[in-house]
Amino acid sequence: MTEMLRKHSHVQKTRDIILSKMALGQGSLVGSNSYKLGGIKGVGLYFKDYSTLLTGGLTGNLAVTYLGSYNLKYIAAAYNNTVVVLFSVENSSTMQSASRPPILGYLPIWQQTAGKRINEKFKTGWGSKTTQSFNWTETLYIK
Repeated sequence: MTEMLRKHSHVQKTRDIILSKMALGQGSLVGSNSYKLGGIKGVGLYFKDYSTLLTGGLTGNLAVTYLGSYNLKYIAAAYNNTVVVLFSVENSSTMQSASRPPILGYLPIWQQTAGKRINEKFKTGWGSKTTQSFNWTETLYIK
């Protein structure tokens, strides 16, 4: 799962952000970059990510299809022309998060009504809350 997540385009965009900041002379950097499926902007991402299921994993990124929205955190330190980065993602998944519709499913009204009832049906066993942790280190090169 970590290797799949590392290949996600959002992770690559985060690498590019880090390298851009480090190229400006920062010696160290701590930050985060959220991948959000909520709102209008998230609709295209939502369908792109979930189309992975329709193709049996031939397209898209199965790790991200499972995670949905996630917050990618990083700590980076520069050494000469290299940047060592520790990436981490902590994420919780519930049946509500797995079954929410685009836009509406991200609104508090959904989460406090239909979403809450969905989670109550899946308190234990399959579909109950799970937590995922991803941590990895990479060396990036400043061009």
